[in-house]
Amino acid sequence: MTVAENRERGHDVETAACNRWPLERVADDCAEWYDLEFVADVTGDRAGTIATTGDIVEAKSCYETYDGRAGRWWIRRENHERLLEMGGWYVLVVLERESDDVLRMALTSAETVDRIISGNWWDCGNGGRSAEQFRQIAWTATFDDLRRPQ
Repeated sequence: MTVAENRERGHDVETAACNRWPLERVADDCAEWYDLEFVADVTGDRAGTIATTGDIVEAKSCYETYDGRAGRWWIRRENHERLLEMGGWYVLVVLERESDDVLRMALTSAETVDRIISGNWWDCGNGGRSAEQFRQIAWTATFDDLRRPQ
């Protein structure tokens, strides 16, 4: 996948998130380490206010399968820790590989993702992907119901 194709896929994922929740894109020149911001509060029937206007969101997508295994979201430690400090959110998306259709999309707090990571960061080596440490999280860590029978 080319950089342009990856950027277009990211834009499509952000659009899908904005269509589902009261979110707007944040220009890269304003903040390049997150993608979206809430423009209205989000409330739940039982949970009360979930997210508030101004909360920041990083959108992550992966394909359902990649190299014969469950796709993975790539999380940069530096960005994740900033998101944690700001009380931010992730939009986690799983895409169908052939069509780029959204199979599943969820809003989850950076704190929840932090519990999944559990302090287990990996070194990138010689400046890989512009991050010193990262973590890949398989979508199966959050969306067990998407697993297909073998």
